[in-house]
Amino acid sequence: MAIEKIAKAMSWSVVARVTRFAAGIAANIIIVRSLGAHGWGVLSVLKSFVGFAFVMIMLGLGNAMLKYTPAMRVRGAVGRFFDTFKRLILLQVGVWLLLLILTRLFSEDLDSIYAGRIEHFSYYLFFAIAFVLFEVFMVLITNMLQSWYETKSLALVIFYSNIGYIVILMLFIKSGFGIIGILAAGGIVNLAASLALFPTVRNLFHSEASTGDASVGVGKIMKFSLPFVVTGILNQIVWRQSEVIFLGHFHGAELAGFFGLAYRFPQLLLEFIPLTIWPIVMAGTSEAYEEDAANLPKAIELYYKLLYILVIPVAALGFAISKSIIPILYGETMAPAALFAQLFFVVFSYSFLYTPLSLALYVLEKSWVNMIIFLILAVVNVGLDLALIPKYGLWGAFIPVSIVLLLGVFLFFYALRRFRKDVRVPVFFIAKCYAAAIPAFLIAVADAKWSSPFAVALQFIAGAVLLVAGFRFFKVIGSEEKELMLRLPIPFKEKIVAIF
Repeated sequence: MAIEKIAKAMSWSVVARVTRFAAGIAANIIIVRSLGAHGWGVLSVLKSFVGFAFVMIMLGLGNAMLKYTPAMRVRGAVGRFFDTFKRLILLQVGVWLLLLILTRLFSEDLDSIYAGRIEHFSYYLFFAIAFVLFEVFMVLITNMLQSWYETKSLALVIFYSNIGYIVILMLFIKSGFGIIGILAAGGIVNLAASLALFPTVRNLFHSEASTGDASVGVGKIMKFSLPFVVTGILNQIVWRQSEVIFLGHFHGAELAGFFGLAYRFPQLLLEFIPLTIWPIVMAGTSEAYEEDAANLPKAIELYYKLLYILVIPVAALGFAISKSIIPILYGETMAPAALFAQLFFVVFSYSFLYTPLSLALYVLEKSWVNMIIFLILAVVNVGLDLALIPKYGLWGAFIPVSIVLLLGVFLFFYALRRFRKDVRVPVFFIAKCYAAAIPAFLIAVADAKWSSPFAVALQFIAGAVLLVAGFRFFKVIGSEEKELMLRLPIPFKEKIVAIF
């Protein structure tokens, strides 16, 4: 599919992501303020466990839909593939039921993990896993619609469902349903959105006549998708806040909640744009590589440039004001999370150094290398967690993340060098991005002295002005970078480019 068509479809995906992004921040503020430090900590631990459950129930089928649905359209076997799709959903339901049964069977063992720190943990976990099935359905349907580039209807449903989520969430919290109510709100909205979109999926399957017999069966799809389960579990350890599981066990729910917020807040802001542009970059890089393998180094270099143009401003402003903005948004009880949120803006900014390298390995069809690297990182991560968290608490959780993400950069770099020595990291350009953002980073000095909402607003404006000045002074955005940004499916891109 031409990259222009993908970019057009992505325009609606941006609408969906912006809505989800805004609703996610609003929901977190409401939840943290209503539950308090302990309740938020319990929810953070639950979310970490549910993250693993989600990967297992998903069975890697989201990626399988993106791969096989377009292929079935080309082969004229879409109608028969719908029967396979329904059987795959039944498989997911089977895994979900198994996890629910295991949660009940081992409820006492699960409760013992957090004995004296989190009461009725297995009870909460049972409901969390029960509701996650609807999130699985929503992700599966979302990927199916994206494989058809049917993003307009998807964006509209997501827009209204996120509004509905905030309304239901506030209603349940006001009614005193607590953690169960929060879990139920997400489950209800995901179920409603899935039911609203399923007729569209069914119609898409039936809209194209089956003219061939080349449909793929459940076995072939599972052979393709199951490795993504392994990678997904490893990603939960390396790239999600799995440390809260250990913090909850060794130090209690409050510290787990502080770390969960400190980790999730910068990650949510920094991941927003990179995740939005990922399909375009993946498609464009794959297309360039298929046309000529010699194009790969240039494609990776351009991805680096685009990534750091987008990430560094967010990292700089986030670092500058996060120590004040965390208590303002989430309440003074969450103030211990502020320093770590500030530091994570820096850590996550350098973690993006390995993203283009990992992409290159996927394009080269070396996904097994990605899996091995993530396995190494996961082992190191868990080892450091167990060594440091019991004694050092929050710092013991922060240090392993910062070390492992830096280690990942080196491992991916040296792994890719074994297959393509001509791929390079544009170190000078990335250094220019950091240098251009130094004045904005230094706003943190003022933020440490003046932390009122009005002062933070002024500091944010000053930081933005300094960012523009820095990018202009160091001439970060040249003609090549300008062309890259103008291809993004984001509003006001011409004005943004002109300003910088």
